[in-house]
Amino acid sequence: METQNMKELMNEIKEVTKKQKAASRVDEIRVMRGMLNDPDYSVSVFDRSKGYIGSRCPRDEAVAFIGSVSSAITGLDSKSAAEIAKDYEFTKKDAIFLIDNAKDFIDTYLETGRKLPIVQNETTQAALIKRHVDSKEKKVSSVLMGNSTSNKVESGTVTIPAFDKVVCKSNCPKYLK
Repeated sequence: METQNMKELMNEIKEVTKKQKAASRVDEIRVMRGMLNDPDYSVSVFDRSKGYIGSRCPRDEAVAFIGSVSSAITGLDSKSAAEIAKDYEFTKKDAIFLIDNAKDFIDTYLETGRKLPIVQNETTQAALIKRHVDSKEKKVSSVLMGNSTSNKVESGTVTIPAFDKVVCKSNCPKYLK
């Protein structure tokens, strides 16, 4: 597969997103793979208070990681392993692995009760947190369930079971104030 640069890929997905906002596993994989394979794509790094502090290239970091792993596994010196790693093209399978592990990390970390800073860029500061919602009774009026009058629910109360919800907290970054 020919590697597509991230700018083109993001514009292509944005065009489709104008018509359809649903989540897309295919696009998740394409974006991850694009980030891992585009040496010209960089991500700006922001500090919560100071604002912009630099940038990093996801490909460079991923290549350094596989070079380090290759060196540890094979016993090659770091320089040789890095040289081999620099030509590696990340696959769809690699992208899926990283996406799934990132999602597992987010869910696992949120189970600790701690807030997870998830976005920090020039205009946004956002974090996720998991909150428990207790079971409760809710009053409802007569409603139709589906298209049939036989599915009519009379007014009364329904029980909403307890559940955990993930909340995104987003503030104006301090460096914009």
